[in-house]
Amino acid sequence: PFWVKGGGGRILAIPYPIELNDQPAIVGRKHTPAEHADMLVDQFDEMLRRSEDTPLVLALSLHTFIVGQPFRIVHLRRALEHMLAHRDRLWVTVPREISRYYRTLPAEAQLQVE
Repeated sequence: PFWVKGGGGRILAIPYPIELNDQPAIVGRKHTPAEHADMLVDQFDEMLRRSEDTPLVLALSLHTFIVGQPFRIVHLRRALEHMLAHRDRLWVTVPREISRYYRTLPAEAQLQVE
């Protein structure tokens, strides 16, 4: 997350997963459900490795009318089970909780974008 100036003040920006969003990946770029799940797993594994040095946010944007279809959800379930196998190293949460936590950090730990 990082702060940006806007609306006469600051807005906290939290990463949004355009590349892994199921709509552009499956509908737009025509990745198969298995390919999409593989991308999620690969992204997760690499970010987990990199998070040893700094906290990172892996955001997932999923739509029930796309990935929630039975023939697709089996692949999403595989990816999520892979991620949750590392639950002891994760904080599974929602954006508002990230925002609440980030605001408690000392100012010098918060990123600012001018």
